[in-house]
Amino acid sequence: MRDVLKSVALGVILLVPQMASAEDAALIVVGSDYRRLPDVAGAAQAATLAQALEDAGFRVTSSLDQAAEDVWEAVDDFRRDARRADRVFVLLSGHMVSTSRDSFLLTRHATRPSDMSVGAVGVPMGPILDLLAEHPGQAIMMLAPSGDEIEGEGLVPGADPEAPQGVTLVSGPVDGLVRVAKEVLLVPGAAPASALSRPPRGVTVSGFVSDALPFLPADGGGVVVVQPPADPPATPDREAAFWQVVTGMDTAAAYESYLDRYPRGRYAEDARDAIAAIEGDASAQSRAAEEALNLGRDGRRNVQRNLSLLGYDPRGIDGIFGPGSRAAITAWQRAKGYPATGFLTREQLSALNIAAEARAAQLEAEAEARRVERERLDRAYWRDTGRGGTEAGLRAYLERYPDGLFSDVARAQLDDIEEAKRADSAAEEGAFWDKVRAENTAAAYREYLNRYPNGAFVEAALAALDAIEDEANRADEIAAAKAEERGVAGNPVTALLVETRLATLGFNVGRVDGSFDDQARKAIRQFQRSRDLPVTGYVTRDTMVRLLAAN
Repeated sequence: MRDVLKSVALGVILLVPQMASAEDAALIVVGSDYRRLPDVAGAAQAATLAQALEDAGFRVTSSLDQAAEDVWEAVDDFRRDARRADRVFVLLSGHMVSTSRDSFLLTRHATRPSDMSVGAVGVPMGPILDLLAEHPGQAIMMLAPSGDEIEGEGLVPGADPEAPQGVTLVSGPVDGLVRVAKEVLLVPGAAPASALSRPPRGVTVSGFVSDALPFLPADGGGVVVVQPPADPPATPDREAAFWQVVTGMDTAAAYESYLDRYPRGRYAEDARDAIAAIEGDASAQSRAAEEALNLGRDGRRNVQRNLSLLGYDPRGIDGIFGPGSRAAITAWQRAKGYPATGFLTREQLSALNIAAEARAAQLEAEAEARRVERERLDRAYWRDTGRGGTEAGLRAYLERYPDGLFSDVARAQLDDIEEAKRADSAAEEGAFWDKVRAENTAAAYREYLNRYPNGAFVEAALAALDAIEDEANRADEIAAAKAEERGVAGNPVTALLVETRLATLGFNVGRVDGSFDDQARKAIRQFQRSRDLPVTGYVTRDTMVRLLAAN
């Protein structure tokens, strides 16, 4: 390790809060004194750069040899300053590695990370670049990789991020970067493209570089070390220069950044027109790309089913991409980081299919585990209550498992018990009971209980009352499910599909004819219960989604 006092002294320079103007914001993060990795030179040069930035009017947030949590906090401080800044500047120096998705600056306690653990000990560059991209033409990122081959599973040594539009990316040794900053970028009115056409040895420049828009304007009276193009205006028109940069980028984000900076600027109307044209072109292109997929009705149904499985409601699985489907696609795209166009690309369609199949497999595995456990409990309860054949036991079993494994047996035995009671009961009570059963209303059963409080059919009347009251309590839920079924499976063809799927999955639907009779309703209830869905006996959208996902 290098001399401790030297590190402390440099740390004081870098870590003291800077009290400069908040007009511009800078972030300097340096890794030099690593605990278990080789030390890296450059801390002293970074300290001089921090001072130069402060002198140029930047509010500097710095971090030297800190743990990851402290560096993240420094980045958050910089983020807050950057939101109010005109210009932003970042220097990252130290050991750097990359995954297939992002590059990272390793912090002090890093050892030999992998692509799975680097996020815990590193500073990701992607979010910082995204922040800089909010300042097109006024954003600098400098990277000073150590040059050491830091390896790890799934990692590539070094950093090679792509500069977003409007961001200047400068890479190389710290001394070369400091020279570029002091002699070009921090010189008011300097012409960056001309000056950096031949950068110092080892320094590379990419991304946005334009003589039309110096990083610092020429109103500070500084000395220009590189001559700008012939016959420049004595005082650059900053709005015109910014507009030139924006039109060169020609993206909706660039035009929006102009409107953010100059909401009443002289090019504001042009910017709005350009945004409308770009978005219109993008929408047409997105629509054409989806049409080229030739999805067809079944393909669109599959997309709707997949969206539903992943928690995005397309408002129907009918193979028609209406507003509900477009909104669901847009929400899914936004959540996954795709452009939120509402139209699918081939890549997105593949990603959606893969995610939905994985979710379907997960749901089916959970359903299978519940089925096995439910059947175990069902058999145990039948053994303890219903198998004895007593009326009380049979009714207790049906109350708990109305569509259980032994529900048909239990009902048949209860019918036999009731028939025997009818034979033994007085003719008047038996006839009245037949009338009550035919009416099958709560009022009729209560009338029977009032007339025959100790009658032969008291238990049957109480059980029927419980069932009617339970149905009444769920009347709104049942009615909603019934209404939903008309939109989801309201035609014989779809009903036939439902019955076929249920039969394929092992549920007894009776006759497969596209008509939901009592046996089919029972099968629907059994399926809903097995998938932990609301048990209504009607084919809701969620029921259909799970049916299509089942295997």
